[in-house]
Amino acid sequence: MLAQHSPGFDPATPWLDCETSLTRESHLFQHFKIRRRSPHTAREHDFTRLLCPDWVNVVAFTTEGELLLVEQFRHGIDEATLEVIGGVCNRDEPPDRTARRELLEETGHVAGQWLALGGCAPNPAVQNNHCHFYLARDCKPVAELDLDPSEELRVWAVSWAEAEQMLREGTLDHALVMAAFLRLFLWPGWAELERSLR
Repeated sequence: MLAQHSPGFDPATPWLDCETSLTRESHLFQHFKIRRRSPHTAREHDFTRLLCPDWVNVVAFTTEGELLLVEQFRHGIDEATLEVIGGVCNRDEPPDRTARRELLEETGHVAGQWLALGGCAPNPAVQNNHCHFYLARDCKPVAELDLDPSEELRVWAVSWAEAEQMLREGTLDHALVMAAFLRLFLWPGWAELERSLR
């Protein structure tokens, strides 16, 4: 340890709740303003906390070894983005079931093989949720797209060489998509899979 806040400081010690108020609610999150007291200094501070559903991202390869991507307009940045398949976990829906559902709904494909790659906390400073990553292999088209009323997207199948170039150039720049690829690259079987995609 190089330095710490003060003697006896333990960052894992929870702060104490003083007051919590729900300030806004939507289908994607609940926005809370919370006042908490430091267990170390006893000073009180205001924080923002977003309660969000868990999310999944699926890195999906077809039986031909192409990567499935979806292109859609994103209202946060007012631009179209290229992403892997992803979506929100419904209430009481396990992430692996969400992954299968989203793959089918967004691309019309089902996968012959599934592998959980782990996950991440998208923004632990303010959000409580997690994003779960999956590898789907041997994907085959079986149905038409089945999108939500507000969803409009285009499905692409690209070679791994093209996808790699997109990652290098920043065409694929969604942070959670990049985190999904990081988990894929850290998977012990990645080197063998990559060779098969060349």
